[in-house]
Amino acid sequence: MFASPTLGRRRSICIDDRSIGFVSMYPGSDNDRHRADMGYAIAAKYWSQGITTKAVKMAMSQVFKDYPDLLRLQSFVDVENKASQRVLEKAGFQREGELVFAIVISILFMETNLSKMITLRPFRLSDVDDLMSYAGDDQVTRSLRWKTLTTRDEALTFIKDVCIPHPWRRAICIDDRSIGFVTIFPGSGDDKYKADLGYAIAAKYWGQGITTKAVKIAVSQVFNDFPILVRLQAFADVENKASQRVLEKSGFQREGVLRKYGYLKGNIKDLVVYSFLSTEVAVL
Repeated sequence: MFASPTLGRRRSICIDDRSIGFVSMYPGSDNDRHRADMGYAIAAKYWSQGITTKAVKMAMSQVFKDYPDLLRLQSFVDVENKASQRVLEKAGFQREGELVFAIVISILFMETNLSKMITLRPFRLSDVDDLMSYAGDDQVTRSLRWKTLTTRDEALTFIKDVCIPHPWRRAICIDDRSIGFVTIFPGSGDDKYKADLGYAIAAKYWGQGITTKAVKIAVSQVFNDFPILVRLQAFADVENKASQRVLEKSGFQREGVLRKYGYLKGNIKDLVVYSFLSTEVAVL
């Protein structure tokens, strides 16, 4: 195994409280605190008995609790060390590719456990710093109509004037910390039977199934909150394949492309229109 020289967390692998090996975690710092490296070894007499795999699984179940910011656990294995590769794959790690002398194998906690902790709730003034972490990121806001927030005061005003009084805007939360939002824009008058859906999450949570789960939760709630609602629709930039996948995985039906339909950040865009009907809630 390869391991970072940075000091981290090391635990003894024991049988009858006698150490037969170890598992080590090397958490990153600053901008890399969302990921960590893992290393391990056991005495040769215990090889090929499934002990290392079980120890790695136990370590995984603990380390994400011990490091709340951790999203990615990765391990580097000699390309010739097939036994170590099998340990990681049996423990649920995904092989990502090969470096010069190592194979990168990783597991995303979001895909396994953390997704079960996703909740939606109304915004609070105390969400201001969390809101800034994604609403202040150009990567996130480039797909939104509203501008990137630049100060904490702007974020606070946005929560007070936009989020809290909104008819249906919910914070996407993990451990009650906002990492994004889902918004429903109900129609009025003759259009009160339909509503538009919008959403976004912080960039570091992209590609982990979180937005899909949040949208599913929102869909299951909104038809109860708006009993007259028949149609929920969403529009995605034709170039935004990730957003289209979210909607399709959430049960929305693609209806077609509206050419030069939406105005976004100074450009007129082709948009894909999706819909979800009240009669389809039962299939979620």
